[in-house]
Amino acid sequence: MSDSHTVLGVARDADEQTIRKRYLALVREFPPDRAPDRFKEIRAAYEQLSNPVDRWEQALFSPKVDDSVEAIAAEARRQLCGQRIALDVLLSLGDD
Repeated sequence: MSDSHTVLGVARDADEQTIRKRYLALVREFPPDRAPDRFKEIRAAYEQLSNPVDRWEQALFSPKVDDSVEAIAAEARRQLCGQRIALDVLLSLGDD
């Protein structure tokens, strides 16, 4: 499968709202009854980007992504900014 960001035409740092908005626009443009193959490709890309595990997996292992620790940490900070983190998760970060 092609890169999900490329299929949907969104930036790698696009937020969930931007991804969903673009997905809905593409579904209107390529409905399943007129373009079934393109619709399947769009749907698969959206499912991958809307699933946090798949999205992180692609971010970590895609050869087109900047694999530097700084880039990965910046993405994690961006996604976690303003979110509450469970106490057990925070405490586990101190375990060696």
